Amino acid sequence: MVITPEKPPSKDALVCELINRETKEWDRDKINQWFLPEDRDEILSIPLSTTSNRDRLIWAENWSGKFTVKSAYLLALEEQKQSAVADCSNAAAWKRLWKTIWSLNIPQKIKFFVWKASRDILASKQNLARRKITENGVCDLCGDEEESTCHLLWFWDHAKEVWRNSKFALPFEISASWKFMDVLENLQRCEHLRPGLLEQVTTVCWGIWKNRNDLRMGGKGKAGRTILRNAMNLVAEFQNANEAKTEHLSVTPATVSWQPPCHGHYKVRIDGAVFSKRKQAGTGIVIRDSEGEVIAALSKKWKLSLGALEAEAKAWEMGALFAKEVEIREAEFEGDSLVVCNALQGLVSPPSLVVNVLASFLDHASHLRQWKVSHIKRHGNVPAHLLAQHVVDYVAWLEECPSLIEHACNEDNL
Repeated sequence: MVITPEKPPSKDALVCELINRETKEWDRDKINQWFLPEDRDEILSIPLSTTSNRDRLIWAENWSGKFTVKSAYLLALEEQKQSAVADCSNAAAWKRLWKTIWSLNIPQKIKFFVWKASRDILASKQNLARRKITENGVCDLCGDEEESTCHLLWFWDHAKEVWRNSKFALPFEISASWKFMDVLENLQRCEHLRPGLLEQVTTVCWGIWKNRNDLRMGGKGKAGRTILRNAMNLVAEFQNANEAKTEHLSVTPATVSWQPPCHGHYKVRIDGAVFSKRKQAGTGIVIRDSEGEVIAALSKKWKLSLGALEAEAKAWEMGALFAKEVEIREAEFEGDSLVVCNALQGLVSPPSLVVNVLASFLDHASHLRQWKVSHIKRHGNVPAHLLAQHVVDYVAWLEECPSLIEHACNEDNL
């Protein structure tokens, strides 16, 4: 849903006016001029195909774009939840926020705490009184204010002591009337400025909540600086342990040999890459003959905020177009996106977001005499991956192997 108010000359404009007819890409100048930042990012994240496909109606709440009763039921449940919890700017922002919570690099028990606090279902005195479990919602620890989630995490004296010791310089001021979800949403907005702040703050909140429960059960509790130190150590230890585990698992991938195509055919390997912080995406394409020689390669960047699936679909579309332009007639396309490969092979319905892009791939590929699609593991697609990571606007190599992938190509077991 667009939140930008209508204004001339965009008031009566059509969507096609936002597309550059020569490049078949979004007209960034018009989008920047006509829309607010929130809408710009949403529009630029929609991939466009390089061929003229007919418009189609899709059901946005389903992967395939087709309406189902189940998806409508789930949508109704989601809207019911939204009306009962703290307001978010729109449904897309709401979904991003929930996704952010469950992707935090912190222990699962803290994620669960964040989820409960966000839904305002922690067993605070305010909530207990609301459910008639206690006579009143007054905070037992201060005896003055009602114990809401924000009160016990930020505004009673011991919580204030913790935050004073933290020296966190939050780029916003927390109001006593806020809910936990409001704090979380503001933290998410500034995450690109202070990476890791969201994980640190939520872990400190969990430490305050745990200490509050200890005090209510007759325990001694901990000093503010002790709560802070324990929280910071917990985050650091958890992230270091998980990083080490990831590195350990990635050092010994199974060997994937490069298999030559049939004589006279060419193998086109494709990969897409996403640069989230720069709001860009890239593609790498390597075309090799039956002897393993690189006959053409391409590296291209899009200044678009695409997701992983959209970037892969655009890369495949570019691969078919590049093969057509290089004028090969028999091609074996390979890539490491199983979703895209299955869709192009007709094994599953293509996701609605990239259905036009994949249709464009099929249109370009139809100009070849013979072609087929295969899936390959990521570690077997290194040369194309390196070109996708090579951040340039557009570079093509013909009858030569780019120096940055020469070693990777030689490492392939031909």
